[in-house]
Amino acid sequence: MKDNKEPTYSVGLDIGNSKVCAVAGKLDPGGKITILDYAETVYDADYEAMSKGAAKNKGNVTDAIERVLQELSQKTNLEIVLTNTNFSSEKISLKSIKQDLTNDGNKFVVKNYELDELSQNLKKQLKRDNSKETLHVMPTDFFIDESKVGKYPKGATGNKLTCIFNAINVDKGKVEEHMQTFDAVSYEMVEGSKETLNVHIDQLVYNGVADALSSITIEDKQAGILLVNIGSQLTEITIYKDFGLRYSRVIGIGSEAIIKDISQAFNVTEAQAERLMRASGEKRSKDIEINEVLEIEGKNGLPTRQFLQKAVAIVIESRLKEIAALIASDVIESGYARLLANGIMLAGGIARLGLTKMTFQKTFSPLAIRIADGTVNIDINTKLELAHPKYTTAIGTMLASIKPADERMPLGQTAPVKRRMSLGFFSSLPLVNKLRDIFDDPELKRAYGE
Repeated sequence: MKDNKEPTYSVGLDIGNSKVCAVAGKLDPGGKITILDYAETVYDADYEAMSKGAAKNKGNVTDAIERVLQELSQKTNLEIVLTNTNFSSEKISLKSIKQDLTNDGNKFVVKNYELDELSQNLKKQLKRDNSKETLHVMPTDFFIDESKVGKYPKGATGNKLTCIFNAINVDKGKVEEHMQTFDAVSYEMVEGSKETLNVHIDQLVYNGVADALSSITIEDKQAGILLVNIGSQLTEITIYKDFGLRYSRVIGIGSEAIIKDISQAFNVTEAQAERLMRASGEKRSKDIEINEVLEIEGKNGLPTRQFLQKAVAIVIESRLKEIAALIASDVIESGYARLLANGIMLAGGIARLGLTKMTFQKTFSPLAIRIADGTVNIDINTKLELAHPKYTTAIGTMLASIKPADERMPLGQTAPVKRRMSLGFFSSLPLVNKLRDIFDDPELKRAYGE
């Protein structure tokens, strides 16, 4: 690709089940990645919002997205009209596909052009399945003349290049439903202005890929790592080994289950239950004295209530053990349980909770347990709070436009879903889709020096 003398700007939007967060960043001509700023908001609690990755109240979700983008636009002075956004669903599945590339029997040197052509041929093949939407095509292993390539395929010489890809798929209907949220997203760059900016999606990024982009290194991918993001209602588990994404699954349980357990066990609101979880989630129940209590101040004339911290910790432990056991079962099923030399990386809002780490240490011993930091692949960042593991998805979604999801492939070649306009009338026109295919053609890119 030609040297870019201008910075490349990117915005990532994490539409979660409990909040919306947007992060803006840039890639400068020297290759350094900078986080410019971020904004986040919670949904209006009086209305439904997102549930397990699907919008239950489109208006509430859209309002939150518009507030966040307006705030981020004002902070960064960027006119945000394109954004990457995340996607997750229990219906996510992986399909292993083998793709070959030859040069009419002649030897060739693998360059970006050959890697582009390999992935483009695969994307055309996947388009024939009208029931599935492919979010990413993630390479696992490369071969030259049937001999496995140790690391980077670029520069290798042979008669045939082969790659085994893991295609990350989901039902088309789930994606269409998710995308409809953006049909009417717009905001005022300057509050009170009559001029509004309409926002469209550039890339749809699977949470597991976004988390990996932001929080794990190529050394982690080589040695073997289990990446776990415990969200509000969904938990994504993703395994990397020998540089490639080997396994991923979404489990329909998260931190909200713990909050609901506490709410029911102690007859408190979910907001109060979350406060109890945060206050009691640092120590094991057996390490808490029986007389240690927590207080919730009463409002509107109601008395202050006291709760045994030990009892609250027992409730938290029970649900965390279930979540860890479900993940362990999946890891065993994947066949990679004994191949995770770099252990487990925990992301999500409760990853820093002491009980979370202790529960996973006990379940997955002797594997090392680390807490994700979504800024490890960022060169310049002044927003130190973004190192919290709850921001890994938002940061990774931003990185999707400026950092390859797999270091062995050119930028953008693992993400076949490009949403340069909303899923309205125009995006379904055959001519529009044909033009997109033409501009993605490797021959055209090579002609223009890309």
